[in-house]
Amino acid sequence: MVIPTYERLERLPALLRNLAEQSLSSALFEVVVVDDCSSGDVTGALASLMPHLPYKLQLLRTPKNGGPAAARNLGWKSTTAPVLAFLDDDCMPSAGWLEAGLVAMKNEPNAGVIQGRTLAPAGLDFRRMNDWYVWRVVEQSDPEFMACNIFYRRQVFELTAGFDEEIAWWGEDTAAGWKVLEAGWDRGFAFDAMVTHEVERRGWGWFVRNGLCERNMIRLGVEHPGYRKEMYWRSWAYRKEDVAFLAALLGAFLAWRMRPALLLALPYLWLRHPSIRHLNFFRLCFQVPVVDAARVIGHLEGSLANRVLVL
Repeated sequence: MVIPTYERLERLPALLRNLAEQSLSSALFEVVVVDDCSSGDVTGALASLMPHLPYKLQLLRTPKNGGPAAARNLGWKSTTAPVLAFLDDDCMPSAGWLEAGLVAMKNEPNAGVIQGRTLAPAGLDFRRMNDWYVWRVVEQSDPEFMACNIFYRRQVFELTAGFDEEIAWWGEDTAAGWKVLEAGWDRGFAFDAMVTHEVERRGWGWFVRNGLCERNMIRLGVEHPGYRKEMYWRSWAYRKEDVAFLAALLGAFLAWRMRPALLLALPYLWLRHPSIRHLNFFRLCFQVPVVDAARVIGHLEGSLANRVLVL
């Protein structure tokens, strides 16, 4: 299995110890940790753990910080395993995770890619998780093929070249999954290959930067029509909230001559207004539109680069 990592040294020891508890015999798998040029000495810090782990552990480092695509590709190419399992450094697998993924691969011989089930930590109150937190939940096969918990056949990856290093980050894993499907392989889902994804407060600035990266979603829609069909709200719009945001801007622009034009903002206010009971209500009233503006800018940049209009 391959675990790319960047600036998360504090989480890695617990993850590596957890992998020692896998139900699959430790003689049947190896772990490759690829540090994407973190500021600390990840290899040195983890080397002391190696004698205490029952499985084979490789510690690699990318020549430069190139994002998770390059790190994952370096990792899987350093092995000879027929099945490639990918796990992120902010996830914690269940004891049966790896075995369940391999069983699914065996039972679905035409599947080139198998997604595992990813959950948030138990006991979270999602009603309170609207203040710029990040987590992942995947409970069925989906079009994003997030690499936090996924399995590929090596023979397929050798044909499709693995993760898209040109994208590097934000969509590189999605491109990898769709290339496998377009090569004629099926996809599957392993319900029992479960990992828990940590919840992390990133701050609204991270969401602004992330919104600008949605330019990649336009490229993905052009290069992989299946993704566009499954993921986009409409063929010309990534999500309905983005269309509502642009309608609100249009209404604000026209309102100086036609006051009724302000009604164009109502769908956006309905879809994106923060709860008035939220402690940071007034701050969110500013931050949410800025994040949404970044997303729309990203879409327009992607539209220009790919010569197709997607809102």
